[in-house]
Amino acid sequence: MRSRRIYVAVLPDVPLSLTAFTACLWVKPAAGAGANRTVLFSYGTRRNPYEIQLLFSAGSALFTVGGEAHLVEGRGVLRAGGVPEWLHLCGAWNSQQGHASLWADGRKVASAPGVAEGRVLPAGGALQLGQERNGCCPGSLGGSGGGGGGGGGGGAGTGSGVSGFEDGFDPKLAFAGKMTGVNVWDRVLSEEEMVRAASPEGHGCGRRGNVVAWGVTEMVPHGGAQFIA
Repeated sequence: MRSRRIYVAVLPDVPLSLTAFTACLWVKPAAGAGANRTVLFSYGTRRNPYEIQLLFSAGSALFTVGGEAHLVEGRGVLRAGGVPEWLHLCGAWNSQQGHASLWADGRKVASAPGVAEGRVLPAGGALQLGQERNGCCPGSLGGSGGGGGGGGGGGAGTGSGVSGFEDGFDPKLAFAGKMTGVNVWDRVLSEEEMVRAASPEGHGCGRRGNVVAWGVTEMVPHGGAQFIA
């Protein structure tokens, strides 16, 4: 079921003021969930709700930094029809070269130069799984939150009891399925590290990020999202 109220807020202990990063996760979408635009991972601020996005659309995986003017697309990442399977996705970006790359199951499926070159990702935004926040962000509201759904995750903020908070979410973009092994590093992982992170043994959960670490960083489910063993 898709709902704007189902999401997971991720609350990192360190600010996301980054000039490079790698964001990885394991995802198993519900049947048909990747046919339409579906948000997996999103970080945004009040000024720009689309600082980082990792999403599905029409069977492709998409990765953006700084907005959709900088779009990296991995076509045919999701199999059409059949039983959904676990997929490992990573998006990596470096400000100095403006190089962005998208990885699926340890294989580079797309890359692009000149992506948000020279940019520093601003701190103080909202990080969420399974949703994007395209309305107000924390700051002047005195609170924050995130999005995500399916099988666990989180969003950067202090809470969701802010008037109008849910109005920033669109149910048509919500993720339905399972998610695990969500990690973020403050650097671009090497090809060897990408392959190891995508290892099916234990869903790669033994490798934790230093910005967001699965099983360590606080992640708060909302609206019926659940952590499952």
